[in-house]
Amino acid sequence: MYCQDTVKWLYRIDEDFVWNCRKTLTQDYSFRDRKGIERLVLKADGGIIVRRDYAWDGCTPKFCLLDILWGVPDGAVHRLTNKPKTYYASLVHDALYQFLDDQLPYSRNEADEFFLQLMQETDFTLRGLYYLAVRVFGSLFRWYSMNYGKKKPR
Repeated sequence: MYCQDTVKWLYRIDEDFVWNCRKTLTQDYSFRDRKGIERLVLKADGGIIVRRDYAWDGCTPKFCLLDILWGVPDGAVHRLTNKPKTYYASLVHDALYQFLDDQLPYSRNEADEFFLQLMQETDFTLRGLYYLAVRVFGSLFRWYSMNYGKKKPR
């Protein structure tokens, strides 16, 4: 019944994504995945860089059943980006959440605020509801994926 011969992620970026959150840091930070590949860079000037080839599943939860992906929609395609309206918001949010336990200089609350800001930039109508969902359920999903979920290749 569950899907077979599928990848564990929905999206993969082809080039670095750069966004400035406007929260400065005292230094630059670099974060690597378990394989030693740099996935996230935080610049002192507030720049957030998610490195090319980063893979994630968009807004969660999602699950595959009968070869159909079910779960939280990622929104309509934005006319300027040609991507779902939550595409970059979920990208940055997932990358920050991945490294929360690795001396990330931003808090979970700040990661959630960045998620909201990026959805505002694409005028995503349900941004308030999605933000509320990550505030209420974000730590639960994070705990579950770290302890019981399938590890996603990043």
